[in-house]
Amino acid sequence: MRKIEDKFRIKDHPILTIERGHGVEFLFDGKPVKAYEGETIAAALFAAGIRIFSRSFKYHRPRGLFCMSGHCSNCLMRVDGIPNVRTCMVQVRSGMRVESQNAWPSLAFDVMALTNSFGFLVRPGFQYRRFIRIRWAYHIWEKFLRRMAGIGSLADINNAPPAKRMQAAPEILIVGGGTAGLSAALHAAQAGSKVLLVEREKMLGGRGLYDTSLIETPEDQTPEYRSVYTVKLAKKVEEMANCSVLKGATAFAWYDEGILAVSRPYEFWELRPGRVIIATGSYENPMVFENNDLPGIFLSAGLQRLMHRFYIRPGNQAVVAACNNNGYVISQQLIDAGVAVAGVVDNRSEKEIFASSEANKIKEANIPVYSGQTIRTATGRRKVDGVVFSKMKLTCDVLCIAGTRTPANELVFQRTCAGTYILESKNQFTRKPVTNAHMRVDSDMFVAGGASGGQGVNRAWLEGKVAGLSAALDSGQGGKETERERDHAMLMNS
Repeated sequence: MRKIEDKFRIKDHPILTIERGHGVEFLFDGKPVKAYEGETIAAALFAAGIRIFSRSFKYHRPRGLFCMSGHCSNCLMRVDGIPNVRTCMVQVRSGMRVESQNAWPSLAFDVMALTNSFGFLVRPGFQYRRFIRIRWAYHIWEKFLRRMAGIGSLADINNAPPAKRMQAAPEILIVGGGTAGLSAALHAAQAGSKVLLVEREKMLGGRGLYDTSLIETPEDQTPEYRSVYTVKLAKKVEEMANCSVLKGATAFAWYDEGILAVSRPYEFWELRPGRVIIATGSYENPMVFENNDLPGIFLSAGLQRLMHRFYIRPGNQAVVAACNNNGYVISQQLIDAGVAVAGVVDNRSEKEIFASSEANKIKEANIPVYSGQTIRTATGRRKVDGVVFSKMKLTCDVLCIAGTRTPANELVFQRTCAGTYILESKNQFTRKPVTNAHMRVDSDMFVAGGASGGQGVNRAWLEGKVAGLSAALDSGQGGKETERERDHAMLMNS
């Protein structure tokens, strides 16, 4: 039996209060695993010592946790007979059956990983060129190749109930429960509008829930940890009488007649909002280098979730690859979690780097900062054991990628709103929706926060406030005082 491993658990933290639920037990590949209530399957398995979560579908390369937010396919497993479940998004429950996919005889030792060693023989489309000539044998090869390259088999037959069809016509619909979405919901509800807030996760707050950096609160500029501030803001929104919250629900498509489709387990919602605010945040971009898919390589937000939501230490020694100040924020958070930082590899110049207080704090902690450098390759077979840049190698068992971010604005552009491409950094273009001062992108649509291309707590809060008050005024709520408050927020955001 895999026990709850104390060596991977954070016991003391200088900022966080460690709170865990009751112990539960589930099955992973037929073996019992112990975990805590509230943990996701992926977090529980990581704490139990599992580092390989899946295999790539062609070359069977090992895959580990990466984003921890349901945006990648690294943690796909079969859960209670349902294939391709993102285990970083599903909470454990007693008696749950979790099985690995696309590996034989096991994830740790997969015979088909031999294809990675002979990749030069199995280039794209090789099966069409090599085997189709022998027609009588092709159907045999086809079955074998399909089995080798699959990522799961069909779901078991069960008696799952059909999805309920639900309909609603909210006065104001807000998609996304991060800082911008919470701010929009709070101010629209305070102006008198009836608000429906849709959030894909089980908790409101977005990235702010897992960020322990010290901020100045947008309302009165008092110092507070962002995670603490976010919890208070989410609680305030949930207590609003005219604000309903739909958690664990994903808004995925616009349809004719202004219908926004939303799904959650065993429910399908058709929403016809009067006004809609898109506050879906942004995605963190991976960096491109050799072996960037090894287990032990994380996006910075994935590490924050692992450390600050589930209180799990990702490893013993980390290297941080950075191209902005976030790399130095996450470096300090790794230190707070008990992880040694071997160095920060930053592609910017020293002048750019040490213009920030976060970088100077890391320098004062005697952590090496390698300016003007980019990682060329990660080393290791089953998991990362080091990184190479220039002519140097740093040893590590965790590599944190603190890169650029891309707005998650697909729902905005599904409505054919105008957009523009902006050079965000030396090597990245970002497509941002064109908004006016009211954060309006269409006659009945607004956008705020990371989805608009904005970064930072204060900007997200201000854009959410402007969008929320503008939508409320459009709906006939509020008055001159609401308009003055909106205009003041616009001035602060300009």
